[in-house]
Amino acid sequence: MSAVHGSADDRRDRMEAVIGRVLRVGVTASSICLAIGLALTLAGASGSTPHLLLTIGLVILMATPVGRVVISVVEFTIGRDWFFVAMTSIVLLELLGSLWAATR
Repeated sequence: MSAVHGSADDRRDRMEAVIGRVLRVGVTASSICLAIGLALTLAGASGSTPHLLLTIGLVILMATPVGRVVISVVEFTIGRDWFFVAMTSIVLLELLGSLWAATR
């Protein structure tokens, strides 16, 4: 194993830490946007701000798992684990294909 890439345990721990951080940040940001948007809506706020915050919250919530898959592809590529690069790339393509199909 080369010193540049570190041990498999180090890579796995780093990947888990990064994925955990992405999930926490995504869920927290989404929750904040949704809570503020909901509070403004229930308070009777006019304008597009409540709707925009709710939309942003939902988009962040849906994008968070995609971010996790992207990070997994990168980390598996760095670790030269080609089987998992292929598998997570397929998952990413399926997610992007679903997004494309939904926006047509």
